[in-house]
Amino acid sequence: MLEVIAGGAVGALLALFGNYLVIRDTRRGRETASEERAAATLLTQLRRVRADPRFLLVIPEKEVFTEECLTAVLAFRDREVRRRLTASIDLITNARAVANQHGEGWLDEQVYNLAFADIRACLEARLDRTRLPKPDADWRAATANLYAYLRGLARQFQDAELEADREREEYIDREIAWRLNDL
Repeated sequence: MLEVIAGGAVGALLALFGNYLVIRDTRRGRETASEERAAATLLTQLRRVRADPRFLLVIPEKEVFTEECLTAVLAFRDREVRRRLTASIDLITNARAVANQHGEGWLDEQVYNLAFADIRACLEARLDRTRLPKPDADWRAATANLYAYLRGLARQFQDAELEADREREEYIDREIAWRLNDL
């Protein structure tokens, strides 16, 4: 009788372990399929840039490109992969600013190529389930310059808003004083 109970318990544990393995493999398969679809979407968008990067000069098309790329990036489960892919997409969409900030005769195409190479390396590593390669030194410099440039722009906009508010208040004060003098 004890053998039957022990056999039943062992059988139940084996069945539970088998179910666990099936569920785990199914989840991994779904994640892999989702990441493969996202990689295909991302590569399709990058193909558009390679074919004709001038479409990024049209603001609505640039926004659609950015949204489609970032939507694809969100399918990746690894945070570091998402961070790197997002930074590379930012380089592509702001290539002219990066090239101007970096100086030394950089062209938009060089920025595109840096971003394309990093995206390709990230996708290959993720789909092969290997460690992400370290980013290229030029890529790191370009992203650092881009984010410093964007922070500087934000600071300039804030300063301009504060100056406009100050001028508006001065105008209102002069207007009130002028109307009070007329009374």
